[in-house]
Amino acid sequence: MKRHIKTLILGTLVGMGSMTMNSCSDLLDLTPEDYFSAYSFWQSQTEYEGFVSALSNQFRANYPSNILFYAGELRAGTLELNTIDGSGAVNVEYIQNIYNEATNYQFSNFGGYYGFIANLNELIYRCENDGGVLTADVKNGLLAMAYGWRAFSYFQMYRMYGGLVLRLTPDVVLGQYDPTQLYKGRSSAEETLTQIKKDIQTSLDYYAQTDYAYNNGTSADYYWSKAATEMLAGEVYLWSGKVATDDHAANPADVEVAADYFDNVINDYGYELQDDYFSVWTTPHNAESIYSICYTDENDASYYNYPPYYFLWARTTGTSYQNYWSTMDEEGWGHVEGVANRFGRWYDPVTGNESDIDIWSISSFGPMRYTYKNSLFFQFDEADLRRTMFYPQYRVKEDETDVRYLPDFDPTQYDLAGTFVCKFRPKIISSSTYYTFANDMPIYRLALAYLYAAECANYAGNNEQVEYYINAIRERAYGSNWNQDLYGYEAGSFAENEAAILREKDKEFVMEGQRWWDLRRLTKVKGGSQQDHLVFQPEGCVGYGLDPMANPWMIDISGNPIETDVPVLNGTTQDEHLLLWPIDASVIASDPELQDQQNPGY
Repeated sequence: MKRHIKTLILGTLVGMGSMTMNSCSDLLDLTPEDYFSAYSFWQSQTEYEGFVSALSNQFRANYPSNILFYAGELRAGTLELNTIDGSGAVNVEYIQNIYNEATNYQFSNFGGYYGFIANLNELIYRCENDGGVLTADVKNGLLAMAYGWRAFSYFQMYRMYGGLVLRLTPDVVLGQYDPTQLYKGRSSAEETLTQIKKDIQTSLDYYAQTDYAYNNGTSADYYWSKAATEMLAGEVYLWSGKVATDDHAANPADVEVAADYFDNVINDYGYELQDDYFSVWTTPHNAESIYSICYTDENDASYYNYPPYYFLWARTTGTSYQNYWSTMDEEGWGHVEGVANRFGRWYDPVTGNESDIDIWSISSFGPMRYTYKNSLFFQFDEADLRRTMFYPQYRVKEDETDVRYLPDFDPTQYDLAGTFVCKFRPKIISSSTYYTFANDMPIYRLALAYLYAAECANYAGNNEQVEYYINAIRERAYGSNWNQDLYGYEAGSFAENEAAILREKDKEFVMEGQRWWDLRRLTKVKGGSQQDHLVFQPEGCVGYGLDPMANPWMIDISGNPIETDVPVLNGTTQDEHLLLWPIDASVIASDPELQDQQNPGY
């Protein structure tokens, strides 16, 4: 993604995104990116398309980590409060679901989406009032993108906060400069969801009137598309059908609508699951990618290093070999007999070259900040190739103070001290001597549509389809190890299937920020109460289904038996307010229209 329009648009002016320590402002940022006069800009199709490119850069700079990790993973019950190398975990309050409006609100300014929405509102306004600059085909295509992107942004906030301040016009562009005139209260949850659905339908209506696709080539998945709108539509209607929020009551009929959208995504666009799980990240623009964020263009020098770096040992500051060790062969630390390297190989799709990924020999990572619970590692079958993203570290015994290699190693005879995780296979970019996570980051990929489709099928009572979609994901994950009789899923009751979908998503979408939303949506009882969602149920525990009594080596980092039945949130009504984030107190105080509109329970 080249920054070819920086002479036209003043970069990304709005720094939103953000965990509270990165926030620059507590006010809703309504300033659009375009500071040029309408008389000197918006005069050609190139300038309109350049604005879209700038929007994509703005989105990449501010939102992927929030969407894909911080909002969806931190509080989902999979992370430890300690790290293997002793460097100290961060954001431990959020890992423990400790929230309040004064200090522990995690995200300021509603997650920082309003600056992006302001720019989308301007794009919509400029397209609708283009004065004949654009052909009908181009105008409809750009409007389809803008409405889909806006619906996506509002949906992220809706899941986090419920009812929102709905900004649908570019107020500043239209001459409203007085901030006191921009005060606006929150719409209800039902009104907000209705607007999201309206934007989705508007996007699809415009797509029906155009053949235009922005950058319709090898980089098409870096930009919003009709397939992305349909994927979003499936998410929104599935959420609407199963999750009640404030005045919105879950509408089961919406689940059937969601199923149709996921069916379209799976069958109408030519997407295919990658044969190899890890090629999803090592192969840009692969056949599974529906909508991704570009981090593989060396000309941009923008890479998805965080949070991936936070899950790995820092070569300069981390633990020594004397404290922990991992399975190895005579070639040294990090190798396994019969396998070139624990983390496999990097395949460069441009040159066709390949090389071992020997992470700690050439790394410059910072301190480790997050460690997944041992129970997540224990959930993987050894034949599941996704298991190789975990790099287990075992505590040495008193008589093994200088362990380098143990033949015939039996992990059940050692305590698992924790695991490093390397899901996004790093590479050495040009003119560098260190590994970098130059991996495109998927927002939507086909595997997600498959498991959403399984969830819709379960709601419809179609066990055959539940098995089909889950096993399609498993077959790819096991590769040449696949054996339907040994590893295939056999559908059961509604509750059993919901738990199985969560388990499969736990393994397929590690570090992709899906689990919190899954806990909120998956439920033990079809059409049940708020308390039936897996966030309040033992099935939501990451160790659910494991048997530490029969397998005493299944311990957590502290050495205690792993938990198998502890819900992520306490199963009482006093915790229901934690389903939504608090609005930070400074935003409430800054706008008189919001002062009585804090989320309940805060």
